[in-house]
Amino acid sequence: MRYFLIGFMGSGKSYWGKKWSEVSKLPHIDLDAEIEKAEGRSIKQIFDEEGEEAFRKIERKVLRSFLKKDNYIMSCGGGTPCYYDNLRRMNHRGITIYLKSSAETLARRLRDEKEARPLIKDVPDELLVDFIRQKLDVRRDYYTQCIYHLDTEFLDNENFQRIIRRHGA
Repeated sequence: MRYFLIGFMGSGKSYWGKKWSEVSKLPHIDLDAEIEKAEGRSIKQIFDEEGEEAFRKIERKVLRSFLKKDNYIMSCGGGTPCYYDNLRRMNHRGITIYLKSSAETLARRLRDEKEARPLIKDVPDELLVDFIRQKLDVRRDYYTQCIYHLDTEFLDNENFQRIIRRHGA
C-alpha cells in the first residue's frame, strides 16, 4: 500500500511520516528529498535557477516514478497535490491523508525556517498568517479531496494505525 501525507508546509508531513514509518515498518519517503537527490541540487536552487513551473514538472516526474513502487509512506510537498493530475493519481494508486493545520499554527511553526522555504522566504513576519491563509484558501479544494483529513492538533500514532488496519500495509 502507498500512503501519501498531504498538507501545507509546516503541517508535520515529514515528522509524522517518520514516526508512522517506525510504527508501521513501512519505509518513509520524503518527496522533496527525492527531488533533490534526482536533481543534485536543493529545492531552493531549482526555484532560484528555473522557477516554480520547472520545479513542478520535476516534482511530477519524481512522484510518478514512485507510483510504480509499493509499500511506503510518502511526505509530499505542500503544493504537490495542486498541480497536474498528481492528486488524482495519488488517490487512485494509494491512500491520501490531509494533515490539516490552522494558518496561525503553521505561521508559528514556519516563522524560524522561512529562509529554507522558497514560497515564504520574502513574506514579512507580520503578513505571514494572512499569506498562509490565502494559500490555504487556494489549496483547500485540492487538500479536501484527500481520503482522510486529520487535524494536526490531535494527531498521534493511533490515527495512522487505524488507517493501516482499514487498508493494510
